[in-house]
Amino acid sequence: MLEVLKLNAEWLQELLKLEELKTFAVLHGCLKLGLFEFLEKPRSAEEISKEVKLSHRAAKAVCRFLSSKGLLIEEGGKYRISEISKVFLSRRSPFSIAEVFEEKREEIEFWLNLENTMKGENLRREADFFKRRIRVLGKIALLKDLKFVFKIASLEEFRKAKRLLDLGGGHGLYAYAFTLLNEELIADVFDLPEVVNSAKDFLKPFNAQRVNFVEGDFFRDELGENYDIVFSSFNPGGKRAELIPKISRALKKGGIYVNRQYFPADGFGIEDLEWNLWGFERLKKASKAYTFEGDLGLGEYISKLEDNGFKVFEVFSKGYTAILARKL
Repeated sequence: MLEVLKLNAEWLQELLKLEELKTFAVLHGCLKLGLFEFLEKPRSAEEISKEVKLSHRAAKAVCRFLSSKGLLIEEGGKYRISEISKVFLSRRSPFSIAEVFEEKREEIEFWLNLENTMKGENLRREADFFKRRIRVLGKIALLKDLKFVFKIASLEEFRKAKRLLDLGGGHGLYAYAFTLLNEELIADVFDLPEVVNSAKDFLKPFNAQRVNFVEGDFFRDELGENYDIVFSSFNPGGKRAELIPKISRALKKGGIYVNRQYFPADGFGIEDLEWNLWGFERLKKASKAYTFEGDLGLGEYISKLEDNGFKVFEVFSKGYTAILARKL
């Protein structure tokens, strides 16, 4: 017993707390019940209990908990959704992240059934995977990436730009955001045909007038030409040397290349483990998270950019690494 008391097991204690998982379960359950749509108008706990089919005690407790998180507003014994819930949790909103919660639920099931997952090859077809994920990635981008978008928009070259290529741009929300920040800008989103078809439907509610979609495979096809900016965010070719000449050909002289990627960190963490539990049919993964066979390290990639006529003028890290380079 004395030896057990000497062990440092604090990380195991943290693991067993589960508070975040419990909060996720509350929100996921309320989304499935349609509670946020129901509470677009003020309702009492009695009305919620009757219409949403909850016990009165549970209805009142859930509403009090959601109110403590700023997701509901209580007025005179009735509850209604707050502005943040109206934007992000009501399915009537084009910004609803309900799909994000559903994917996270599937992710939890994946991990809870790991004993079976580890036995199979678990291959996924690239086009199907990215087609399904673009909606979720788009909604996550709305929550996480506004500061990055504004940083790029602050560049003098961006303010003067007329044409932008979003390489492997999927959902198209980055391209749309850039057109909102530059009224003269036209943005092309380049991605696989299956992805483009889904992305067009996803972007419809936003009425994106100056966003076009281009079908292609950037590993095989040319990317176009005469672009002022090429923007690439976490796409699987973003660390490959063979794409750099194509990107150079797509840019005007003096054009800007923005590439945001995850470069491998030291050690072997939970994301690295997850990366090795499934694979793509065509793209061959390396052992570190978000890397593929043939990917370059950060220093190697910057050297290849310089070899192909780019001048890297900024590199910064925020969990990810962003490389900003100018075509000379």
